[in-house]
Amino acid sequence: MTDFLFELGIEEVPVSEIKSIVGQLKDKFISKLDTQKITFDSLESAATNRRFMVHISGLADKSHDHEAQILGPALNIAYDKKGNPTIALKKFIESQGINKSNLIEIETKKGTYTGTQKKTKGKLTHDVLTEIIPEVLRELIFSKTMLWNKYRTPFIRPIKNILSLLNSQLIECRFAGVESSNFIHGHNLLSADPLEIHSVKDYIEKLNNNFVMVRDDERREKILNEIKDIEEELNARVEVDSESLDYYIYNNEYPVVFTGEFEKKYLSLPSEIISTFMRKEKKLQPIYDPKGNLMKIFLGVSNIPDENKNVVHGNEKVIQATLEDAKFFWENDKKDDFISLREKLKNVIFQKDLGSFFNKTERLKDLTGFLAQITSNTGLTDNLAQASLYCKNDLVTRMVREFPSLQGIMGGLYLKENQYDEDIWITIYGHYLPRGFSDEKLEHLGAGLLSLADKIDNITGLLHKGIKTSGSKDPYGIRRDANAIIKLMIDLKLDFDLNPLIQFAAENLFSHLKPEKIDEDAVTLTLKIKKLFNIRIKNVFKDSLNLKSDLISAIMNEDTLFIHTMYRRAKAVLNMKETTSIEHLIILHKRLKNIIRDFEPYQIAEEHLVEKEEKILFDIFNQSKTRVEELILDHQYIQAGSIILEMKPVIDNFFNHVLVKAKDEKLKKNRIALLQKIDELLSKIADFSSIVE
Repeated sequence: MTDFLFELGIEEVPVSEIKSIVGQLKDKFISKLDTQKITFDSLESAATNRRFMVHISGLADKSHDHEAQILGPALNIAYDKKGNPTIALKKFIESQGINKSNLIEIETKKGTYTGTQKKTKGKLTHDVLTEIIPEVLRELIFSKTMLWNKYRTPFIRPIKNILSLLNSQLIECRFAGVESSNFIHGHNLLSADPLEIHSVKDYIEKLNNNFVMVRDDERREKILNEIKDIEEELNARVEVDSESLDYYIYNNEYPVVFTGEFEKKYLSLPSEIISTFMRKEKKLQPIYDPKGNLMKIFLGVSNIPDENKNVVHGNEKVIQATLEDAKFFWENDKKDDFISLREKLKNVIFQKDLGSFFNKTERLKDLTGFLAQITSNTGLTDNLAQASLYCKNDLVTRMVREFPSLQGIMGGLYLKENQYDEDIWITIYGHYLPRGFSDEKLEHLGAGLLSLADKIDNITGLLHKGIKTSGSKDPYGIRRDANAIIKLMIDLKLDFDLNPLIQFAAENLFSHLKPEKIDEDAVTLTLKIKKLFNIRIKNVFKDSLNLKSDLISAIMNEDTLFIHTMYRRAKAVLNMKETTSIEHLIILHKRLKNIIRDFEPYQIAEEHLVEKEEKILFDIFNQSKTRVEELILDHQYIQAGSIILEMKPVIDNFFNHVLVKAKDEKLKKNRIALLQKIDELLSKIADFSSIVE
């Protein structure tokens, strides 16, 4: 058994790409080794923005010897009438380098074929790795690539080195003109000379000695421990979100947490300005006292030890200058009539061919009015209309032009400062949230409805323009906005079908566009958006809620998009899977589906119920149906399933004593109709027939 060590040394990669690249490297090495039938014990990966490491331990020395059947021509064309091999069979024998005595007959679903049994000796692992390393690198997918040397191989950033060792032996390979070698680079600021590596142990030790902590979890632990020490020392609280923590972990090979200060006078600014600027613009963290008040201290993570405080002083100067600018912008923006700024939006383009932000706010007013109606929140209509018209005004303020990450927030703060209606300014303040499915929950209903309108308008406009998402590429945030809409509908318990809103958004877009800008109809655009959401729902439920594909199929209905209902049904069925009741429901539903699958919908005629067992089932069904539907409307799916299960003995008795597919056509259709009604009721909980037992 052997160890394989791989490192791709590279110029600085954006942090947003790192997890995707690490995942791809792991999956591709595993897949290719599996294809080559080479076993291993474990795989470890790690990354920074300058290196990607894969360590595979317990590799077999070579792939397994194996036998395989190779199909030749079908038996009926392999021999002529005299029993002699045809040209087809002769060509097969020749291509395989075998004798006629090596031929065998192989039974397949398509009939009997000639063929041969071939033994293949295993390949040396060293030779296999030589082949697959360039393949793995060539198959990596990035959101953007560059051509960086004369070989013109597209890659995310220029490659500096390829380390590939099998135990201590170098695996010689080449990619994009870069030859593999034993040499890697240490810390880009603290390590001058290349490091010669001869083993995994040697790799870890030499990097540690040259200010590189290889493993992600070690850097994470160091950062969090040092933050905790600072919190205890200052009796303070630091809230590091996952995005910021990932940035610190992957952007720093030797992370060192530091603190700095700014002048107390800047605490007169709204805390959101300071905290958002620090996090989004400068990758720093605000610090709060035990009561939640912002302190004049900030926290950051450096890539080098900072004994002379150069990093601290540099950040303090930047913060000082920026907060001075922010104070100036805040004081001067407050002097403007915020409401009148909307006229300036006519000169700010939303997207080419989609008009200005002024046009967008007109569409948002229509969309929020429609949303208020279909969600039974008509009392919010007027406030939503005002918030829709003014929510983009802050794009033309001095503050947002300088600090784009504050958009939305500043609109809310300026209206708050002008003592505008609280519900309206809070709606504007939060309408950019959430930014994807993993973001924090948005509590305010008005902000949620405006956010939903804003995001569905983005999606509608961008898909109309023909912009597509593929692979990991989503430059305009179409998938992110769709995921955020799914989250909003779940978090705010918005129990409505998204389809009418999609249709309205498409028609609303066209009604605001000039006729010459329209090159497709609203129906085509609506279908594009529906397809996007069906895909995103499946992916979000699978990746973020850890639902298996069979369960997703059981609760999905591609004709309607009651997303909150799908989510509640999924949670209920997950709970059912912890009980024995799920097995009985699966068996029952599969039996029903197998019988009714090939029949069109029929209507029940009570006069055609002739057998005692079908009459009893009809009566029991009618007695239970109303209660089951009430429970389903109240999202009490487990209880609804229990009532249907109480009918199971009666259904079984029906199957045991009644011939469903009777010779009499009226009786057959009536019995099919009865089973269709039971299936329809059961399907309102889930399609249990698609669940794997």
